[in-house]
Amino acid sequence: MAIIILEPDVNGRTQASIQESAAGHAEVGRMLAHVYQKVDMPLLQNPQEDPLPCRESVEETTAVSAHFSAQFHALYEQLAAYHARSAASLAETKLAPIDEEKGIEVEIRIGCQSFDRYPHCRHRIYYARRLTLQNSETLPALPFVRKLRIVQGSDPLQDFHFDRVRPVSLRVPLECLVHLPGAAEIDCPWLWEWLPVPAAGRPIRHFTRVWEGPWRDARHEFGAAMEKQEELLGGLRIPATLSKARLWFWQPRLACDDDQALAMPDLVAPAQQDPLSVGLRVLAAQLQELNLRAFVTEHLFPAPDAPSSAQWSRMRRLIIEFHPLRPDGSWYFVGPRGEDPHPEGFAISEADHYPPLQTTAEDEEVDEQWDEDPQGGEEVDYFPNVFRTEPLAERIEPLLSAFASAVKNMGALEEAELFAYLAWYPSESRADEYGDEAPYDSEKGVHRWGVRYLAGDGNGDEGPVQAAVQWQVGDWRPSQSVLDLFENLGRQEWLDFEFERERNIKPHIVA
Repeated sequence: MAIIILEPDVNGRTQASIQESAAGHAEVGRMLAHVYQKVDMPLLQNPQEDPLPCRESVEETTAVSAHFSAQFHALYEQLAAYHARSAASLAETKLAPIDEEKGIEVEIRIGCQSFDRYPHCRHRIYYARRLTLQNSETLPALPFVRKLRIVQGSDPLQDFHFDRVRPVSLRVPLECLVHLPGAAEIDCPWLWEWLPVPAAGRPIRHFTRVWEGPWRDARHEFGAAMEKQEELLGGLRIPATLSKARLWFWQPRLACDDDQALAMPDLVAPAQQDPLSVGLRVLAAQLQELNLRAFVTEHLFPAPDAPSSAQWSRMRRLIIEFHPLRPDGSWYFVGPRGEDPHPEGFAISEADHYPPLQTTAEDEEVDEQWDEDPQGGEEVDYFPNVFRTEPLAERIEPLLSAFASAVKNMGALEEAELFAYLAWYPSESRADEYGDEAPYDSEKGVHRWGVRYLAGDGNGDEGPVQAAVQWQVGDWRPSQSVLDLFENLGRQEWLDFEFERERNIKPHIVA
């Protein structure tokens, strides 16, 4: 293992970055309102005479995490030092003071892995183990930071199957946030979840495998951190000032391209409720605005009989895009003829669902197969295989009911949406089976399926405006018991599907 730190003086680099931003603000007569930090990965050496092994060792991941962590510590420490400087010192060096009244936005952009020589083995460019923030409890408090934004440095939509992207522990945004006691907003456009790549050839499926064990563990760690904040987040809690969040856990592409016929893992067990949904439920109890894109269950929403402290009583605007896949490995939707190839998720085991630490016989076989024929000589259906267009009442209705019950207790609510994107892009064999009886032409693209609540404001031109519930569910109708919950919220409006050639990858962002 050979890791090169291209810029070892992380404190000096961070200090220079902060001062560059402060000087730019000062030039236009503004106080410092925005600080940008790029978190780089160390360069991995891959000499031709001694190339990197197929599999990354624990020691290598730990070393990368250490450099990753050092840059976070440098940012917090240098911001604290800058804040401590006197007004005279800043004026003398022509640097803008921090805007104490409005606070500043801190943007952290995380880069992808780089190499001195690109690896021949494709195992080395896909990562499963998540980077962690070491010694997070020692980060200084930064009460003047009002917004935290954490983004992936290179656009994952442009990366081929998310290559070179190192996923980050879902605890990291929380560990950063608890040291910002005045923070009002957190913005995370992608939190490193993605589904298996729909690929025909065995080699690509093998290289890009989403290892189920680390995926499950990350979600459980997030839930545990939210439920036991003081115990697991350095004795601190999420700041009471936090009121607004955009949390997008998975990143869609322009077209729905999942393979909906795959067996998927149960990311919930051994818990009884999805830990990530429960953790988000705890976080949302203090928010006024939430824009969420996640794999969730009905346990995201507070129960009607939950204590008042757990209710989302402050919520004004709520946007939730749920994935058609449930975290337990089942799906909210089935095919037009009831097709549901894998009705339950499979159990995750230590032996089979974690990446190996050494090169395996299968690795060597797939490497050889990739060199000879990337498709692996397989004759398979054209991918993707997107066919789940009909809601399954036994799975979707608990989610809808929980949403309606939660909305009822949100006295300050102005609007709320709960939706998923659906499409009909079947495999060749499935398309042949349907022929002219397909639910709709795949050329129509994708459409939203869901429900939207609009609160009445009583200020319409023709009199009071009543609260309304807008459904976009096609010809499907919920059971009467579920419908009753929504009828108690306002008048019901049934809207037609609106098809889009490509899905909107950036739906309405909470303002």
